[in-house]
Amino acid sequence: MTSTTEELVRVAPAARALGEQLGDPAWLARLRAEAAALADALDWPDSYQSRPWKYYDARSIDLARYPVEQDESIAVEADDAVTVTTHGFAEGATAERLSQRLGTAVSPGTDRFTALHYAFLREAVIVDVPANAEPATPVRIRRSVSGAQLTTPHTVIVTGPNSRVTVVEEYASDDAETLAIPVAEIFPGPGSEVRYYVVHRWGPATRSFGYQRMLGAERDAAFQNLQLVLSGRVVKGQMESSLLGRGTASELLGLAYGRGEEYVDFYTLQDHIGPDTRSDLLYKAALRDSARSVYYGLTRVGVEAKNADANQENRNLLLSKTARADSDPVLEILTSNVIRASHGATAGPVDEEQLFYLQTRGIPRPVAEGMLVWAFLEEVIGRVPEGGLREELLGMLEAKVRGS
Repeated sequence: MTSTTEELVRVAPAARALGEQLGDPAWLARLRAEAAALADALDWPDSYQSRPWKYYDARSIDLARYPVEQDESIAVEADDAVTVTTHGFAEGATAERLSQRLGTAVSPGTDRFTALHYAFLREAVIVDVPANAEPATPVRIRRSVSGAQLTTPHTVIVTGPNSRVTVVEEYASDDAETLAIPVAEIFPGPGSEVRYYVVHRWGPATRSFGYQRMLGAERDAAFQNLQLVLSGRVVKGQMESSLLGRGTASELLGLAYGRGEEYVDFYTLQDHIGPDTRSDLLYKAALRDSARSVYYGLTRVGVEAKNADANQENRNLLLSKTARADSDPVLEILTSNVIRASHGATAGPVDEEQLFYLQTRGIPRPVAEGMLVWAFLEEVIGRVPEGGLREELLGMLEAKVRGS
């Protein structure tokens, strides 16, 4: 499909044409139409309407620069214990199940970006893990886009009771201008555990605005997420854990290594709703040149979230005088019956005392600085369970650091 500038400025006609081209079932046609109407009605989010948009002005985005046709490849690897479907939304049992999930964790009405996502949605990768299953190997999803375009990758993860799964998703793009709006919706079953690791390898002209929400409605569900940002002109993400079921837990991890004029901006929400819930968060960024990171994190403990245990940390390492980090961790506690509700944030250069200590032991300053930077970064990936996957992620990070 080739879309004119006029069609892209007004979303509804282009979205309707795409749905007709793809043969949308009735339920998806309704969702697409609702999203398109929202995209036409909503303004770009800004700091006046939404605190997470304090530092980024989305009004500079010109939709006409991003055709909605896609040149995208998706490669999936999965153990036989898991059903993974790359879905074009045709009718069938999987489509019926998807219709009950799609857009329920991340709503089209969140803001204009999510409205655009659902208006121009082409496919979704659905990871379906049956009860008591423990796949021996991670599910791997590799997405790569070529050429200037608007891309809307969507991932849905659903797990049955007492199951365990690890999903690794990699995003990549070439040097062309790309506007990416990825969405992930995670639905862990009771007593299940989901590990979801996302690697960002976007091209130097790609702007990515991602949305992810874990809807922990079932008892004793556990979720671990890693956002590993290795490249991209702008990588901005909204990561939410909704802890509703008694005993649900989440661990949110983020790591960015920025250089040049790369911009990384994350908003996180640890939303304690049910009793006996736990959350932990560690987001770090190391920045060279004129790179910039922004972090705004909200830990909210609701009235019914008795015995909540919540921790939030954001650490930033500035490796040049022109690098910049802005951090704003926030607590919103609506009950006095909590085990812990803590937060912290730092931003600064490599510690001179630590550098001096290493230099007194005969280590040259550049080598000593490299050791301290690596130790700072490695802590986050060290939260990934020991094994081949952790080493693989460390290898990706090392390649980025050495390349700088």
